[in-house]
Amino acid sequence: MRELLELAKKADIRGMFLLPTDNGLIKFFRYAFVGGIAFVVDYLFFAMFSIIMGEGSVSIAVSTTAGFIAGLITNFILSKKFVFTENARVDSSVFEFFSYGVIGVVGCIINILLMLLFVNVFFILKYIAKVLVALIVLVYNYLARKILLYR
Repeated sequence: MRELLELAKKADIRGMFLLPTDNGLIKFFRYAFVGGIAFVVDYLFFAMFSIIMGEGSVSIAVSTTAGFIAGLITNFILSKKFVFTENARVDSSVFEFFSYGVIGVVGCIINILLMLLFVNVFFILKYIAKVLVALIVLVYNYLARKILLYR
């Protein structure tokens, strides 16, 4: 925590985002930042598909999936550059993306189920539910990818 706070206090952008680190908190900070960018992409696709498709559970599922795919690609590219700079447990970049995607698909399923729960059971507006669910799935995705895919 101290190292991250020191970097933030100095406004050391290179240390916060670019320099190699084994500090788990800095890596999670980077992942949250990258995840924030990916979430904006995800949310824009979600909102666009929601407007096009209208209301209903099918609309929520399709819109969530469309956003997920756009966000997954964004997250993978940015995470490789800024977060998971170490070698993957797999040798092929294609298999690495496939593994990254499988973890993401589980996250997408969690995402869809939580969206349906929050909207249809708890009656939370779908645009607010999307933000809440994204925070929950962010933690799952980071931990799963860090533990299962990267050394």
